[in-house]
Amino acid sequence: MASMNLSCRGSVLAVCVLGATSGLAQIQPVNGSLSGKVMGEDSTAIIGATVAIHLTSPTTSRLRPQQTDWSAQTLTSGAFDVSGLSEGTYTLCPRMPNSTWLSPCEWNFPTPVATITRSSPNPTLTITLKRGAAVPVRIDDAGRLLAQHEGKTPGAGLLLSVSGPGLFFRLVPLVSQDSAGRNYQIVIPFSTQLTLAIHPSFYGVSNASGAALPQAASTKIPLLVAVGQQVSPIRFKITGAGH
Repeated sequence: MASMNLSCRGSVLAVCVLGATSGLAQIQPVNGSLSGKVMGEDSTAIIGATVAIHLTSPTTSRLRPQQTDWSAQTLTSGAFDVSGLSEGTYTLCPRMPNSTWLSPCEWNFPTPVATITRSSPNPTLTITLKRGAAVPVRIDDAGRLLAQHEGKTPGAGLLLSVSGPGLFFRLVPLVSQDSAGRNYQIVIPFSTQLTLAIHPSFYGVSNASGAALPQAASTKIPLLVAVGQQVSPIRFKITGAGH
């Protein structure tokens, strides 16, 4: 011990640098992982879902840019696994396209969260998705006015959206089209008061009863689906184009 003290006095800078370097070398970064399952609320294993993983709160700072986003696909039994993750808190957003399973990140549900630490580098979790109601919307367009003007005539747009509590806003996706019109569909939570809005803008549009909708403003329709209820298509008709 005495000889070490004498050496330190003889070369203070060298000893201090050596000590600091040795201390840093002993602190190895955490090589963690996140794994688990994505299940339906009825205990169905959801296979083929995409789990987007985002690092929201890194525990340690780094001088170089750090990867913050990963994704995984669920396999048999709904299992997923992502490795090579550092310490920090992660949010997980599962999505199952073309299904009635609702993504919590799209509907203001509690978002799954996991934390990787040095003492717990490999957390596992089970993510449970709620089933929603498919709401179809049919736009009858026998004159094919949408195809004639869409992307060609300035201001020619037809907007379908759903909004609700929490200030969220979602467009209603187009799922198919034919010579007589277009089919849209959105999956929404049961027993949740929402609003379906259609904004014709450039087009003349009537509802299922034949009543004309205003072009200059959105027409809003209350949307509430009870648990287990099947929703009939909500129909509109293109009756003309131009202001």
